[in-house]
Amino acid sequence: MIIKKAYEVVADAIRDQILQGEYPIGSRLPSVEQLAVNYQVGRSTIREALMSLKAHGWVDVRHGGGTFVLQTSPPPSSIWQLPEISDLPQLKAWLELRYILETESASLAAERRSDHHLAALSSILEEMEKLEDEEALEQADIRLHVALAEASGNPLLQRTLESLFSSMGSVMRESRKLWVFADQSELSRLSEEHRLIVAAVQERDAAAAKERMSMHLKKVEQVLEQLNRP
Repeated sequence: MIIKKAYEVVADAIRDQILQGEYPIGSRLPSVEQLAVNYQVGRSTIREALMSLKAHGWVDVRHGGGTFVLQTSPPPSSIWQLPEISDLPQLKAWLELRYILETESASLAAERRSDHHLAALSSILEEMEKLEDEEALEQADIRLHVALAEASGNPLLQRTLESLFSSMGSVMRESRKLWVFADQSELSRLSEEHRLIVAAVQERDAAAAKERMSMHLKKVEQVLEQLNRP
């Protein structure tokens, strides 16, 4: 018997409310804080539930602007199929897609970024240096990569990555834990890699941004391969 995770239970409950007409198309859901009270869970669980709903086309999550209903009937099936972390071929396919999207994202960000984008990226980096909670670090990590995609100036690229990250959250979490816990020095190295990518974007060096993102993602693949060794 498969036991659902807390965020899955909350996502199902919110989806049922949408299906029952409690939240019509275009309506705004209660705040994360209010939903956390309603369902008696942490805010991180609510955020994960909302991102899951977003990945499946039910809602639009606008950072700082709330969550709005997009569908009141089941949307088309998502193309993202969540693999088991032991399914190495499928994980490699996911990483290959992420590699293609994010290396180009970093390159375009270096060419098109604005001061506003740089400020957002710097803010996330500073936040990550102060965080100790693993789940909070994971969410900040995802926000950094999405912010780079936003700086690319291509909204389709940004939304595709958001959807991909929402669907692959558990795999990303496990790979990150393995990376960090295998060697505590890796945590500072991970932070430095992020800073180098952002520095290339700031300097408008598209080639360097692409190369640094490439090296960063290749290490993720190495971690997953180590996980699947007998």
